[in-house]
Amino acid sequence: MSKASDYVDRYAEAAMEQMRKYGIPASVTLAQGILESASGQSELSRKGNNHFGIKATKSWVDNGGRYLVYTDDKPNEKFCQYASVADSYEHHSLFLRGNKRYANLFELSPDDYVGWTRGLQADGYASSQQYASSLQSLIRQHGLDKYDRQVMQEKGWQSTLSPATTTVDLAANSKAVLGEQPVTAAPAEEKPAEQQDVAKQEVPKDRDYFNTIVSGEQDGDPWKNFFGLLGAGGGHPVADPIVEIASTLFASLMAMAIQIDNMGNVQQVQQEAPAQQASVSAANTLASQNFENAMNSMNNNPIKRTRS
Repeated sequence: MSKASDYVDRYAEAAMEQMRKYGIPASVTLAQGILESASGQSELSRKGNNHFGIKATKSWVDNGGRYLVYTDDKPNEKFCQYASVADSYEHHSLFLRGNKRYANLFELSPDDYVGWTRGLQADGYASSQQYASSLQSLIRQHGLDKYDRQVMQEKGWQSTLSPATTTVDLAANSKAVLGEQPVTAAPAEEKPAEQQDVAKQEVPKDRDYFNTIVSGEQDGDPWKNFFGLLGAGGGHPVADPIVEIASTLFASLMAMAIQIDNMGNVQQVQQEAPAQQASVSAANTLASQNFENAMNSMNNNPIKRTRS
């Protein structure tokens, strides 16, 4: 067992008693006792039962209080000497309670040890800039906050802290009480209205031109129109039979390709079977008729391949 753990076991009840009487967190009292007295091994604690490094004021000396001369921040400084450790704990509580510069600490919840340790450092209890963090480390290392909860339960005190409060939350709460501005999270940036509207728009789908031709949505002979064989407004066809034959063969191939592609999706074929079969049949009939017409045209008109 470490000296610090032995110190806690020995003085935990004294710290809780001070919390019951004055509302000072037992965890903070114990942590200060460990740090200030080196777990009860310092010269001041061994010779004068002084566990909190409290210096003897003029009024203390004038009223007959005993003291020890010790070099701390300055040489030959006077420190209070007590008849017992219990007297040291009691004077520590009265010292905090009766000093106006520590009055803001008593506005904190008795279980807000982060706020208390920060306040002790800010109010000048010690000159070290790591005083608060050192006390917090001791409290967490030895689980001293359990004594705060025990007293809170005994006294029926309601904590002003959330049950799920983290150390960061405790620090923010103490900043507010100590007059500092707590840090708040920045609100999430909203997208401009025009960006939101664009996000809601549906992505346009490409037009299936070949299916449009097969379904007969265009006027006149769709395949001839596709190859430019019809005149303006879908009128009389041009005279070149080679181009007409090519369009007829291409129409036949495309009809077969579309039929094979549609066979891959069995479910869609089943759902659209009547319309699709009619469309494919019409395409095949059209292809056969165009091919026959083209062959007759070739027999009646000799091909001329001249260029100007």
